[in-house]
Amino acid sequence: MSPPKTGPWLLLLLVVLIPILPWLLIGPRFEALTAGLLPAGDAHALVWWSGPVGVLLLASDSFLPVPATLTMSALGLMYGWVVGGLLASLGLFLSGLVAYGVCRRFGHRLALRIAGESGLERMRLALDSYGPVLIAATRSVPVLQEASSCLAGLAGMRPRAYFPALLLGSLPAGFAYAAIGATAVQDKGLAIWLSVLVPVLTWPVVWLLVRRARARS
Repeated sequence: MSPPKTGPWLLLLLVVLIPILPWLLIGPRFEALTAGLLPAGDAHALVWWSGPVGVLLLASDSFLPVPATLTMSALGLMYGWVVGGLLASLGLFLSGLVAYGVCRRFGHRLALRIAGESGLERMRLALDSYGPVLIAATRSVPVLQEASSCLAGLAGMRPRAYFPALLLGSLPAGFAYAAIGATAVQDKGLAIWLSVLVPVLTWPVVWLLVRRARARS
């Protein structure tokens, strides 16, 4: 029995659920634990383990309910936008690396059963055309950043296309949220507005790419 024509859309629903389900199951408790690991409120509360902890939390964001934007802002608050931005960007990059690698290694058979060979091939062709921009644009958007990386792994997006896009998306997003955290020391209101604007400004790009991909399928 061949997979239904709706298989590719079922696969898209699956990759969106991957980061959402952990939040529904253990989100509040894990967020409270995370808040205790990263000191906040004091720009000079620098402890040597906060940087590595922040990077590890971000790296696990694809499969654990980590408040990524809060963690990146906390790194900026503690270390400033330069060092904090480097740490946040590294964590974002590792998160995409983990999601892509795990889904590519262990999820391909499941994706094949859901979408079928033809459906998976259409998704692969769409990623060849729009995948790099999609990956880069969604690194600052919660849920979509994890979903896009999982989709790239499941559909078999080429590493030489995926990793440069992941890096190009992780750097500005990491530095932007670190700058938000650093700004909060002087102006909390501005920091709140910036944290809203960063993901919102990327949505038109994501919407346009999804619309074009859907028109081609």
